[in-house]
Amino acid sequence: MSIPDQTILEFLEPIAKLSAGRKKELAEVCYLEKVGKGINPLRMNVSKTPQLIYLIKGNLGLRFNNDKKLVLRAGSPAAKHPINNGYEIKDIVALTEIEIMRVDTELLDI
Repeated sequence: MSIPDQTILEFLEPIAKLSAGRKKELAEVCYLEKVGKGINPLRMNVSKTPQLIYLIKGNLGLRFNNDKKLVLRAGSPAAKHPINNGYEIKDIVALTEIEIMRVDTELLDI
């Protein structure tokens, strides 16, 4: 579903830096998805297009290539950034039911 409340875009980087008009356009083509506990949300990219994925609600468990573990909580300063933004992540799992937002990176490049 598209983003019904655009205020969420004011929190996310680099989206927050866009003009109000551009955010309004983007809100119409972003998608919110609910993901069940125990599922890796990165594996759910049906379109196979490059995307930025943001954690909107819930908690994610991250394990990096160096085996360091981290819990990412929605609303935290770290959640301002996409979870798949070039970090060397080995595994991701939803620790609670979560909500994510997907943005096709091509839309941000325009």
